[in-house]
Amino acid sequence: MPTPQPVTVTLDAPDGPSSTAAGTLRHFTAGQRVLRAAATLLVGIAVAALLIPIPIIHLVGIPLALVLAVFFAGRQLLTSVRLAPLRLPCPKCGAENRVGGGLGYRSATAPIEHTCDSCRRQLTLRIQAN
Repeated sequence: MPTPQPVTVTLDAPDGPSSTAAGTLRHFTAGQRVLRAAATLLVGIAVAALLIPIPIIHLVGIPLALVLAVFFAGRQLLTSVRLAPLRLPCPKCGAENRVGGGLGYRSATAPIEHTCDSCRRQLTLRIQAN
């Protein structure tokens, strides 16, 4: 399992205000990313195998499961960091926004575009090491 790193997470609005919170970032090594991608691919193959005996569904379901497995395995290979799930208030409307979790991000240094869950404004998520 990757080692957690404490970070400061900032949610910026384009016209100035921002909100900040403490978060935890996990970096994945190349080996861990390959293992995660292989596990994702195996799950997709297992789902495709489970669809074999189902009439009609297997005609579309098996290719779809395999294509999705390859897509998500590729995403796992590109994911280098994952931010632990946390909630940050929108700098404009104050509504809580869920950030982090999920498949992760390609880079912890590049700004990440985010849309407010409530007011739908475009925000920028920045991650800075402590």
